[in-house]
Amino acid sequence: MKHKRASQGFTLIEMIFFIVIAGISLAGIVPLYNTVLVNLHVLNDGMQAEYLGLEMVETLVSANAGGAGFANLTEANFPSQTGIDLGGTLRFDRVVQIEGMIPGQQPNPCTGLEYNGESFKCLTVTVAENGSGQVLFKQQMVNADLPN
Repeated sequence: MKHKRASQGFTLIEMIFFIVIAGISLAGIVPLYNTVLVNLHVLNDGMQAEYLGLEMVETLVSANAGGAGFANLTEANFPSQTGIDLGGTLRFDRVVQIEGMIPGQQPNPCTGLEYNGESFKCLTVTVAENGSGQVLFKQQMVNADLPN
């Protein structure tokens, strides 16, 4: 008389193999997951710096198109800000530099080449990490290129 084994679950050997294979797989995945979590703030800080920089770029574009135009674009109207806290891991410094581009002046502040057009201003917006000065966002533009 033959006994048929009923399928009622896994054997102890099958369970041990499963646990060993699952343990080896997790041992390779956990360090990768930990690295992602530790470095996630870097992406967030970069996005916050870009937000601050683009916010100022839009303000400069608005000021240029807002009637006073060329005359309104001065560093006094857009003072530097330090220690901006957006609730992330970093504080930021936002600096606006506005330099005149004089025809025949070499090098001009924006392109580094001689400029022979009419007088314009080179606008530079920089966002850096407060304290270290590491630049996280920088954009240069000439007010002649800004939409009116």
